[in-house]
Amino acid sequence: MKTKFFALMALAAVAFTFIACDKADACSYNESANTLSCQEKTYKTVKMGDKVWMAENLARFDSDSSFCYASNHDNCEKYGRLYPYESANTICPNGWVLPSKADFEAADLKALNVLKAGYRYASNGKFADEGVSASFWTADSFDDARATIVRITDDGVAYDNFSKNIAYSVRCILK
Repeated sequence: MKTKFFALMALAAVAFTFIACDKADACSYNESANTLSCQEKTYKTVKMGDKVWMAENLARFDSDSSFCYASNHDNCEKYGRLYPYESANTICPNGWVLPSKADFEAADLKALNVLKAGYRYASNGKFADEGVSASFWTADSFDDARATIVRITDDGVAYDNFSKNIAYSVRCILK
C-alpha cells in the first residue's frame, strides 16, 4: 500500500513538472497590441511584410546557457540575455523561431529597436562590444563549428560566421 502511494505521488510530481514547464514556455501573442506576453516579460513586436518580429531582445533564462552582459542582472533587463548558438535555436517561445539571414536582410532594422548589447566569448567568459555593436544569431549554420550572425554597428550591417559557442543576442519571429 505504501509503495503504491509513493509511486502514485512520484508520478503526479513528474506530471506536474511537465505541465509547469509547458506553461512556463507558453506565451500569448496579441496582434492588436503588438505584444508577446511570456512568463519572464512582455515583449514588443513589430510586423514587417508577412513576418512578425520581437522588437526586443529575448530575455529567457536558460541555465548555464544564457548570460547577462558583464554578469550583471541589470544588463539582462536592459539588453536581454546572450545565448550560444545551440540554445538560441531552442529558446524561442512555442510558435516562434530564430530568424534566418534572409529574414534579417529583408527586415527594417530600425523598426527592431536594436540595442548594442555586445556579446560573450566562450573561451574565457569575457564580454565585449557593449555600446559598440548589436550581434544576433541567425538560424543559418555555416558548418559544425560556426553559424551566421548579423552584426549592426554605426558603420552598417555585416553578416559573418562565428563560433557557435559565443553568446549573442536573440530575436524571434512568428512561424
